[in-house]
Amino acid sequence: MKIGFIGIGAISEHVITGLIQTGGFDEIVVVSERSSHRSARLADRFTNVEVEPDNQTIVDRVDVVFVATLPEQTLELLDTLSFRQDQVIVSMAAIVSVEQIAEKVHPASRIHRLIPMPPNELGVGPIPIYPSCPDLAALLSQIGTVIPVEDQQQFSTFSASSALMATLFELVATNARWLESKGVAAEIASQYSTALFHSLATQSKELRAEELRTLSTDCLTAGGLNEQVLNATRDAGWYKELEAELDKILDRISS
Repeated sequence: MKIGFIGIGAISEHVITGLIQTGGFDEIVVVSERSSHRSARLADRFTNVEVEPDNQTIVDRVDVVFVATLPEQTLELLDTLSFRQDQVIVSMAAIVSVEQIAEKVHPASRIHRLIPMPPNELGVGPIPIYPSCPDLAALLSQIGTVIPVEDQQQFSTFSASSALMATLFELVATNARWLESKGVAAEIASQYSTALFHSLATQSKELRAEELRTLSTDCLTAGGLNEQVLNATRDAGWYKELEAELDKILDRISS
């Protein structure tokens, strides 16, 4: 399977690094020159990455085309390219629907959307795919947990949920900064904070929402430290505000 990437942003770099470094993918990966510093870095790191300045040449050389351009650029770019019937088109662009892509890539008809994440570089993290595709799932299962999705609106819901990444990182960073402010060495503060959140995420893996709530309850003792922080954030309306913001994100994606 020959694969190519049009658009080399941070997420593309994470996916390609994961496929090669973690997943052991050893076939040629053709990447666009833009962004040049990322594509050059990938070519320097991996012998099977080739940089190609012409997007049409990328399409002509590969079986699977990953489109990782900005949403507002994607349809205009696809309009300039010609595809083969036997190709698989995988869009990593948010908001742009399968139907919109299909209009631009005919006669190619195997079109999928993907939500990769930075941790896929390390072989972990969810990877929703719409619609499901066994071949694509086999490739990407090496770098994360493939979530097959058969409904585009549900796919949009996963996309909205992924908007929590930066918020989580800010929570980890806030905890580390607070430790530093109390005299803990920066390296130790970071080590503790990241290990804390990583261990909690590992403990909660694959539990249902109500089971996750039970984990929260299990941390509480009457008048205890966890109860104090949880009550403070609840009283501030933090969780309701978070859900409301996710609704706004979903509306933005759906519209």
